[in-house]
Amino acid sequence: MSSSAETVANIEGLLKQILISVPALSLFRFKCVSKHWLSLISDPDFCRRHTLRNPNPIISAFFSSQTNQDTTINSITLGSPSGNPFKTLANSASGLRILQSCNGLFLCYLEFPGEEERNYPPVYVVNPTTNKFRALSAPSLVKKEEMYMFVRYGLAFDPSKSPHYTVVCVSHDILRGNRHSIDIYSSETGTWVKRFKALFFPSPSDEGRHIDTRKMPMHFDERSREGAVYCNGAIHWIRNRWEASLPFCSETDGVVETVGFERSKLDVLHYYDIGEESLRLAAATPPVPLVVKNIPLKKKHKFPTEFPRLIHRYFGESGGGCLYLIEVFEHCKTQFEVMEMERDYSGWFVKYHVDLSPVVAPLPGQDPNAFVVLFLSRDVETDGEDSSTGLWLHVPGKVVSYSLRNKSFKTSVELANRELFLALDDDEYEDDNYPYMETLACV
Repeated sequence: MSSSAETVANIEGLLKQILISVPALSLFRFKCVSKHWLSLISDPDFCRRHTLRNPNPIISAFFSSQTNQDTTINSITLGSPSGNPFKTLANSASGLRILQSCNGLFLCYLEFPGEEERNYPPVYVVNPTTNKFRALSAPSLVKKEEMYMFVRYGLAFDPSKSPHYTVVCVSHDILRGNRHSIDIYSSETGTWVKRFKALFFPSPSDEGRHIDTRKMPMHFDERSREGAVYCNGAIHWIRNRWEASLPFCSETDGVVETVGFERSKLDVLHYYDIGEESLRLAAATPPVPLVVKNIPLKKKHKFPTEFPRLIHRYFGESGGGCLYLIEVFEHCKTQFEVMEMERDYSGWFVKYHVDLSPVVAPLPGQDPNAFVVLFLSRDVETDGEDSSTGLWLHVPGKVVSYSLRNKSFKTSVELANRELFLALDDDEYEDDNYPYMETLACV
């Protein structure tokens, strides 16, 4: 190699070393510098190396779960994103909904696909940073009518381990059969690499019952959320908030068994273990929240003075391999518990008791009940203490960070749109807000 060629190669290598440490969205803008930079940054190998080199980008925005009439998605911008990063996909049809976000990638679907779409509609893996997406249809759903199928998709993407992602589809025919079809897509090969069956989960309480009276409390079906959460090598689906009932138990035939609210046995968790390639059940139900236990009873009839209405169920992970659950009830919105799932899925336990009254009440002009739980973050561990301490809240015009350890708060971001509020009290959908991180991951 000549000295001039070697100098060029060295400069090229140095340029790659510099650019690989630059945030993804800045790199996307650097494509305009020159044709050479465009070619280098667009190279799939460079994108994969950048993804592995930057596995834990900071959250720069939160997106609402569905588009508005003008095909935009409500969002809270904490950093760089601007405009509508879902525009390319949203313009292809109306009714875009986000199912899941996973380390910078999003899993979406279109509620109202084109009239030519006769089979079960596809899902889309979207990278908002690059504005690229890929449409996927599970083989088990080919030539299946949408109305007769139960379908749940999940996305697994861990850039600390691999630049590639996995999509799992679990489905079954609602009218017949006793098995789930499970299809696995790998972005590494660009194909649906596996397809197998899994038996329905047995429900001991249904033994001996006629098929028309079976409740099938362990069954993975439409009672579970459409959106999933990826954590610790598995994709998880929890029951939607309408199934997370808390029935009140009182006198039965004159015999008092228990008096108080109980958690429904239907409130279970299903998950697909990526490494073990198996669909599993966590049958342990969450504990009854303290704000529900504390509802007073009428003295004469031992009947509750009110029944709890669950208005929001936050289900997510904090980046440390732990699942968390927060339930907010209408009668006492500012008080709730942060529950954590045991690593062996043996049950939920209360990690923190939270009272946000001192946080939201002092905010000038702030409705003390107007807040949304956005995210549970993991802070740097200090002095051997638990590091899962940061609770991100959205109040009108602000994003507030609340420390679960010392019960203090600070305003993290002042929003330009003071009227924007990503409220989650929606009776039609199980709404959520999804964190966005910048990534060059290829879809």
